[in-house]
Amino acid sequence: MPEELKDRFQQLVADPPPPSAVPSEAVFAKVRTVRRRRTAGVAVLAAAAVVAITVAGNSLTEINTSPPVSGKPGGGSSIVDLPPTGGITVTVTRSPTTTPPPVPPAIGVAVTLTPTVTGRSLLMEVTLKGTVISPLGIEGDTTAGTELPAGTSFLNRTLGTDYTYGDGEQSGSDGGSVTCTGAKKRVTSQETYTLMDGPHVYQKAGTYTFSYTVMYCGANGKTLRATKSAKIVIR
Repeated sequence: MPEELKDRFQQLVADPPPPSAVPSEAVFAKVRTVRRRRTAGVAVLAAAAVVAITVAGNSLTEINTSPPVSGKPGGGSSIVDLPPTGGITVTVTRSPTTTPPPVPPAIGVAVTLTPTVTGRSLLMEVTLKGTVISPLGIEGDTTAGTELPAGTSFLNRTLGTDYTYGDGEQSGSDGGSVTCTGAKKRVTSQETYTLMDGPHVYQKAGTYTFSYTVMYCGANGKTLRATKSAKIVIR
């Protein structure tokens, strides 16, 4: 038996069996095996990294690692206190609010005429409205004027009136002993009155022009006038 085994071994060495696969396939199989082994190693490392991150996350959860914040505990949003970034100080200076002085009313008088005709008779109503410089009253021979009393009417703060009826008749009123020189006080008011010499009677039918003029003091001692006219129809 030993001789037979020896002969058999020699025969196998002298004539080896044909390869069962192509050499290139065998090399590829080795490379694939190595790659699979390397891939498996990477997966193991990745799994280990996940475990490490999980452990670190749990550690951060258990340990208070959040930065210091300001605000009430248990509140909503938190504000992180940051150190100052610089030493620049900005000073805002606001100018005080000042109220402008009131604008004095413009000097001037508006005249409104309201005629009432009955047959050939005319009754004229006059309204004066506006702002004048109140004249100063003069007493005796003195040249220095004095302020008129507080209750003086608007008409009596004028320098008088002139008016014509359109038929040749003329009338008016005198302002009295007053002057515009040195006057500075502004008075704003209005007054309605009826001409004291009325009613005026026209002698015949026709269309007439009634004209009314009032004089009053303006600035710097000037004398100003306001005039108004109205057509009067007499039948």
